[in-house]
Amino acid sequence: MQLRTLLPFLITVVITICLFWFSKIPLGITSEWTWQRLTDMGPEMILGCIVSGIIFGAYVLVTLLALSRIKFCSRWELSIWLVGLATSGMIWSLMLQDSPPAEYRLSKAPFVLYYKGSSGYFTAARDEISDARDFMTHYEQKMKKGDVLHEGTHPPGLPLFYLGLIQLCENVPKLQSLLLNSQPASFQEATETIAQITAGSENPFKNLDSAVLWLATIITLIMSSLTVIPLFWLSREFTSREVSWQIATFWPLIPATLIFQPKSDALYSIIAVLFLYFWVVAWKHNSKLLFILAGFFLWIGFFLTLAFLPVALCGVFYYIFEVWYLHFDKSQHKSLWKQCFSAGFYSLLGFLLPTLLMAILFDLNLLNVWILNLQNHAGFYLQYPRTYWKWLLVNPIEISLALGLPLSWLVVKSFYYQKRFPRNKDHEYFDSSLKNLLFSCAIILGLLWLSGKNMGEAARLWLVFLPWFLLMTIPYWQVIQVESTLNNSATSSFLKLQSVWIVALIAQAVVCVATVNRITGFHFPPG
Repeated sequence: MQLRTLLPFLITVVITICLFWFSKIPLGITSEWTWQRLTDMGPEMILGCIVSGIIFGAYVLVTLLALSRIKFCSRWELSIWLVGLATSGMIWSLMLQDSPPAEYRLSKAPFVLYYKGSSGYFTAARDEISDARDFMTHYEQKMKKGDVLHEGTHPPGLPLFYLGLIQLCENVPKLQSLLLNSQPASFQEATETIAQITAGSENPFKNLDSAVLWLATIITLIMSSLTVIPLFWLSREFTSREVSWQIATFWPLIPATLIFQPKSDALYSIIAVLFLYFWVVAWKHNSKLLFILAGFFLWIGFFLTLAFLPVALCGVFYYIFEVWYLHFDKSQHKSLWKQCFSAGFYSLLGFLLPTLLMAILFDLNLLNVWILNLQNHAGFYLQYPRTYWKWLLVNPIEISLALGLPLSWLVVKSFYYQKRFPRNKDHEYFDSSLKNLLFSCAIILGLLWLSGKNMGEAARLWLVFLPWFLLMTIPYWQVIQVESTLNNSATSSFLKLQSVWIVALIAQAVVCVATVNRITGFHFPPG
């Protein structure tokens, strides 16, 4: 591997470590919003980093072994490797999250999920929802109160999610016992602290609450880890198995996916990727069932958060670009307008049918709820002013650090490769459909950036969009694979062929460890 290939990864690692560990540069805009650096760096952190390094070594070995077999293996074996990748990523995530100082390990989870300042959906479900039907019937009136924080800016999905977990643990005592007995020591210490604080309150913290919070933490972590599976299959629509695998392996190494556990934002990525996957495959094969599934998964996202509005717009832009491309493609003989109608009708059917059912069964006007959510969100910046031009400059830097600078470099390099290797008669490096999707993602991210809707906490709020950045690296790995084939690199060793990917993976892991052990996504008081 040439020095000019290695050097950018080395530079990104050095910049990250120097910025987070050896500088006092504010991570945000002072007096508006900044991310905090952790200051209590004890010897336990060193041990945690060593353990994380060992786990990462095992992770690399598993991914390398899978990569060596993935090209020709059966779909059954491929499925096993994908489940193994998700499991390995989950183990890595658990171990790394337990390496920062005490109150920022897995012990952060109960505080984040219990207190309204950081989330509050569990507390709302436990204390305010006695009947789910009545809750949904009156939810529109609740939104009219104009709360600009968590509850007022979200549809009813998250409180109902926690209500379901509460009822599950209440009705299945064995599950509750299993959850209580499986909690890590740091998590148990945190729940004991909350129990002591709330002992004399109207709603003291109980074992049931502890079990529910641990179950929610596990579900969030599992859902985030499982994102690698639909991410692989979505990538596979545009490139080879090997490149798709290389891209998916980076997901567990993105710092933001760990720092913001177990916030609900970590739940959304898998739903967003599933929507795009079904949407892309449905369009390619004109599948009515998959269009309905795409619409339904989009509805699930909208039932949880309006962060899926940009995701939906991304699908719309992809649809427009595909229609435009096919309209001028003389090799296409199928009825384009019939396919356009199918896409619009059946995806809307999958989205509007559950919306209509909510109105019929629970007298819940979700369309009006979403409008009220948007109005309340706009009111946030009236109560918490932000300086637009400052955040316009800061947000790209924040997102790059949340993604990890090594991956950010790959995104930039990939866009350069798309210009460097245009379509020609002999070989087409990149699928036209891939270009349409990446262009759609880039437009939506650009509009979101210019809109100023995420002035502060963009690293967390953009979690749902981070898989898009991994898709944007497809051209980089595609060029390496194609050029190795054209240069007849069959005689080169497997490790040599994958050297750039291994270096990128290591650089991203180092950045991830350095970020997770230094930056917190939650503002807790000292001690």
